[in-house]
Amino acid sequence: MPEISEFFDKGPCHHILEYIPQYPLLNLYRKITGFKMKNTLRTQSIFTVGFAAIALASAANAQATWENIATAGGLGGSYPPANLNIPDVPADAVFVPNSFNNPLIGPTGNVTFRAQLAGTGIHTTAPNNSHIELTGSSGATLTQVARAGYALPSGLAPGLICNSTTGVNGLASTQFESGNGGILITGNLNGTGVTATTSPFWMWRDPTGTNNYILYRGGDAYPGAAGVTMTASVGSPQYVNNDGAALVYATLAGTGVITTAGVTANNGADVWMGPSGKTVLFRKGDPCPGFTDGTVLQPDSYSIWVNGSNAAIYGTLFGGTVTTSDNAVELTNAWGNGLEVWGRKGGPIAGFPGLTFTNMAYPTSSPFSMVQHALMADGTIVFRTELGGAGATTLNNSATMTVKNGVFTMLMRKGDSVPGVSGLVFQSVGSSSVMNNNGAYAYEGILMNADGTSVTDPAVSASFMGLRNADGTILVLAKQFDAVPGVAGATFGPISGSSSVCISDSGVVVFANNFIVGGIPYSGVAILAWDAVNGLRTIAKTGDTNFTGTACNTLTMIGGTGVSGASTNTGINASGQLVLKAGDSVNSIYTIARINLAPVVACTADINGDHQVDGSDLAVVLSQWGTAGSGDINHDGNVDGQDLATLLGAWGTCP
Repeated sequence: MPEISEFFDKGPCHHILEYIPQYPLLNLYRKITGFKMKNTLRTQSIFTVGFAAIALASAANAQATWENIATAGGLGGSYPPANLNIPDVPADAVFVPNSFNNPLIGPTGNVTFRAQLAGTGIHTTAPNNSHIELTGSSGATLTQVARAGYALPSGLAPGLICNSTTGVNGLASTQFESGNGGILITGNLNGTGVTATTSPFWMWRDPTGTNNYILYRGGDAYPGAAGVTMTASVGSPQYVNNDGAALVYATLAGTGVITTAGVTANNGADVWMGPSGKTVLFRKGDPCPGFTDGTVLQPDSYSIWVNGSNAAIYGTLFGGTVTTSDNAVELTNAWGNGLEVWGRKGGPIAGFPGLTFTNMAYPTSSPFSMVQHALMADGTIVFRTELGGAGATTLNNSATMTVKNGVFTMLMRKGDSVPGVSGLVFQSVGSSSVMNNNGAYAYEGILMNADGTSVTDPAVSASFMGLRNADGTILVLAKQFDAVPGVAGATFGPISGSSSVCISDSGVVVFANNFIVGGIPYSGVAILAWDAVNGLRTIAKTGDTNFTGTACNTLTMIGGTGVSGASTNTGINASGQLVLKAGDSVNSIYTIARINLAPVVACTADINGDHQVDGSDLAVVLSQWGTAGSGDINHDGNVDGQDLATLLGAWGTCP
């Protein structure tokens, strides 16, 4: 997109700010926000290594432009450039081929990833200094977040370096990103006095890129009781919110801690850890909210979902009159009533008389299965459940549902018909599914015969990629054995379990899937995008030469598992920018690439829904400046220069 100054100086919106005279502060906004946006973009969009904008050749992909953010391998160990141009890294350093982990993309297109370096003075064994965490975007150099063998930035953990206690790589391979572009990395430290217990650390870099905080060190004091310490794994955080706080399960030790399984066990807690300190959400063994008979709750160590300051957790009940048929509960604090139980195994489902949350196949397990990001910004919780009670049979005993403020909605139920599919009915949701902040739910769907038996005919589609819109309409985007658009002779392989699905707030669904050519399964992988304007199209596939100049044979996108604590997908941002990894293992060339699925961006700025981005939308942005309102186009919690930039760049009629 052009610099914001170009819109004011010579672009199509040059006259816009003078066009609406009813805003007396408009010229001041223009001067302030224009300057601020330009510098914000330069500050937060601070890298591209080997930047290349490559227009895809096929007609189906004509609107998609790829940018190589970072590339490794090839002639001389580097496919351009030979010099990575990263501050504080030796001039001859190159990326080690196939060393990139799954990259994340922020609201402005900033990409964050971990890589491994090679070159003069760079060691792969102790003292290891080859692993590096980087962030940035197109147009300048990458910025180093942290590097093995070196101190953390901002004087954090003085006297210690980022390495394990054995002097080997101290950076974890997984990083986390908030909805506003903040970065949480985890790893280990080494130095005088450090033990295996105190080595782990979590560091938060705020969206400005200038402020860094230690959120957690192994063995930190537990804030809920004197003499108690906490331990959490390096990779524990799943979601981090826009304030830099992560909610995680910590194991407790010390004064008064009881580890014996049962009602009295209290050796764990769900704890918020952020720049402003640590607070306890719930401790294992405390009374369960809503119970007065001595029933206690032991929260699960993994089932935690976060959105802003809200959380959803799962736990097991002990004591009171609890039995194995009613000992599992789901809780949330998202509805203004403190932590409360919204679903209990064996309990009734409000609004569905006679139905209960019951796992009929496995009576001793939980009936609940949460989707990849279960808690939305408005407090909606998305989950799958087994159904029992009146009318529940083997033909309809499971469903995907939402709940908000105690009101349940059934999105899809086993046995439902599927639009465009004849002879088969809906069975369940596959392993990949995710909802956006506007209530659109993208998922792998599994089909069954109407009598409840599995589909055994190898020529019949047993799975599909589905989209349920907020208004309840269901669309089938692709089915197993359908032709893959833009890939000659190819059909989709099984979709359930092989897709990686993400969805932007602007309504772009992107998924990866294996395809079949000439009857040969797993002939390759295609990355496909769908939106209401352009329909389904292939945006990348194995064999493409766009990424490395040679045929790539690996493509990886992070999908729904990469979702921040603000319900924004970190594989695709609100504007529809997608990040993925591509590689050519034959020639040992690998790249991190970003695609701008630009056609949908225009309508994200259509705030009032009149299919025009014009003065009415601009008025909303300006009137809500500095707040969190409908003018927050990129959903980062603040109406600011980035939203104005998106609006001006999308000026005109929506496609």
